[in-house]
Amino acid sequence: MSLLLVLFLTLHSTILSSYTQTIDCRVNNSLYLCLFGGQLKNVAFDDAKAVQTIDDIELHLENLSIEWISEVAFADVSNSSALYLRDNQLPSLAKHFFHPLDQLTYLDLKDNRISRIEDGAFARLMNLETLLLDGNRLITFNSGTWRGLSGLREIYATNNRISLRKGMFRELRLLETLALDTNNITEIPVGTFDGLRHLDLLYLSRNRIYNLIPEIFQGLGELSELDLAENKIAYLPEETFRFLNNLEKLWLSGNRLIAIRATDFKGLDGLRKLYLNSNELESVDMVAFHIFKNATIEPGFKVNGVRLKNLKSFVGKFRCVDREEWDTPYDCRSILEI
Repeated sequence: MSLLLVLFLTLHSTILSSYTQTIDCRVNNSLYLCLFGGQLKNVAFDDAKAVQTIDDIELHLENLSIEWISEVAFADVSNSSALYLRDNQLPSLAKHFFHPLDQLTYLDLKDNRISRIEDGAFARLMNLETLLLDGNRLITFNSGTWRGLSGLREIYATNNRISLRKGMFRELRLLETLALDTNNITEIPVGTFDGLRHLDLLYLSRNRIYNLIPEIFQGLGELSELDLAENKIAYLPEETFRFLNNLEKLWLSGNRLIAIRATDFKGLDGLRKLYLNSNELESVDMVAFHIFKNATIEPGFKVNGVRLKNLKSFVGKFRCVDREEWDTPYDCRSILEI
């Protein structure tokens, strides 16, 4: 045997041995899967016959240090309805990752390292209804991000670095829930929510929003919950909420509101819960609350030590001091007395 052949066979054996030692195939959550380094190579059902009788098949691939997904990884589990990939290390989403999974209705990508989503990454997920992107490193969504997701109902993208722009969600005509708490949002451009006529729940708390323009809520007539808590809002422009006729819950707690004027809640006749905790209310016109038919206002107000139970019968402007306890009513004094 020639020396060259010996060297070739030795090298080939070493490479093969290294590959064999590195690839990790195992049974995990009733799935047979193979990982090579941080790459997910293949997923199959450990008991293929058993899953034939299951209507909603879930793939649990949490906390496996996955950084990349091969194009054929999900070829053998294409009939799955839910995929859980949270707590991995995906830095981006390539457009081939989910191609075989056209029956998915639920996709959990929470707590990865995703900073980029390729255009068309979800293009074949036509049945997807719920998408979880919380706890990643996203800055924005491109125009091609939502391609194929015409049936999407819920997006949860809290704890990212997202800023908003006009028409950002326009393709998502059936969207009902949009959660963007704890991001990098300082302003909401007019047109951000264009096309979201079926939006029911909008969560924007724990951002840095300092200004509201009434037109940003135009077209959101079906909205029932709006959370703007823990931002930097100092005042409400006239008729800020006039387009939100069906709103039932409004969070304005933890802002920097210094005044509430008589017309600030115009259009919110049907509001049932208003949260105003932890603001700096230098001037409150009690007429502002007369518009509500049957609303509870937290944390409430006290005048001369007595809690006001029926704000509709109360008029006047008051300076209201927050006692720094979340559920303690504001202590108010008439501005005429100060």
